[in-house]
Amino acid sequence: FHVALPQGVRATLLSPLIPEIANELGVTSCRMSHGEEGVYLEIPRPDPVPVRLLPIVQRVADVVPPITATLGLDSEGTPLLLRLNSPDVDPLLVVGNRGAGKSSLLGGMALSLALHNSPDKLRLLLIDCTGESRAFRGLEGLPHLACPVANGHVDAMLSLRWALRTLSRDASVYDPLMLDGDDEEELTFGNEDENFVQSPVARRDEPSLLVMIDGADLLCQNGNRRAEGEAVAALNKLLSGGSRNNIHMTLSVERFASIDGLEVDWGSRIVGQMASPEAARQATGMKGTGAQGLMGAGDFLISLNTDLIRFQSPSVSSGEIARAVALIASCAQAQAEAQQTHIEEYAEYAPQASGAAMPPRKQEQQRQERYEEPIQLRRSWVGD
Repeated sequence: FHVALPQGVRATLLSPLIPEIANELGVTSCRMSHGEEGVYLEIPRPDPVPVRLLPIVQRVADVVPPITATLGLDSEGTPLLLRLNSPDVDPLLVVGNRGAGKSSLLGGMALSLALHNSPDKLRLLLIDCTGESRAFRGLEGLPHLACPVANGHVDAMLSLRWALRTLSRDASVYDPLMLDGDDEEELTFGNEDENFVQSPVARRDEPSLLVMIDGADLLCQNGNRRAEGEAVAALNKLLSGGSRNNIHMTLSVERFASIDGLEVDWGSRIVGQMASPEAARQATGMKGTGAQGLMGAGDFLISLNTDLIRFQSPSVSSGEIARAVALIASCAQAQAEAQQTHIEEYAEYAPQASGAAMPPRKQEQQRQERYEEPIQLRRSWVGD
């Protein structure tokens, strides 16, 4: 509804009345927003239609760019896509109260990314710090996984350490000449700025790595000061240096104030239902967003530069997840077999074409060194 205010009455005076207005209208929630023509009052539709993930994914299959997640439908019913490797988006922060739908949103984003990108173009590092296995349940069989899905604090820190080693390997992040001694902990989680040296050239011959962390605030504030410091240092390294080295970050938290230790300029923010106008202002970085009036259960606002877009994230059943993951795995297996066949044919005919005879054992050795797929890492792996 468009609200016509009397002359001299500011819209901010209506904010305390929002719960009472919702009660008088007989709706569960009410949100006030500001548009070009003035003040608008948004209430839930009387005939809501469930939003499903897989039909949206199929609808945009021909137009979705690489490393782009499906968020859901905006208020006009248009599919909303978010390119996670864009400088205006990366790193992405998702904020909202318990029940806002953050875990479901991250799980749907991960599944849509796997449906639209092959494993040789995108690797996923999925971390659920809540220990409840809600965000990425059913995605354990994806061929895109760089490591097994992490659940709980211990697995989360193991995955973060692996991501740091990947960042260090790909971009020469740490300068050994600037470190004092051979302290491995300092090498991995050094907090001194002079220990961090960013390489201007990242390795582009490997797939992009997307790190998705549900409940990152539980790592930053878990009651153990040493563990908190280790987690904050690891996240700061990845957030500050990852985007320039083909490593992209997406984090979800309940309260924005719980991640004060993260020194980063967020690219985009997705905000769900908040407890108060002040919490909404901190989460979005804007005043008057009305995020405290969102309905929860997948009702979100996304801030892109100065634009604020409301959207509904889709749901996906466990059966749909299982069928989608099986389809993705079978396609990846077929692609690997086709590539293997092409490699064998090339190895068979290349020596005759070049006129140079090469022993079969040497051919096989060169073929394996050049084309062998990397082995998926196990949880117990700790080397470089």
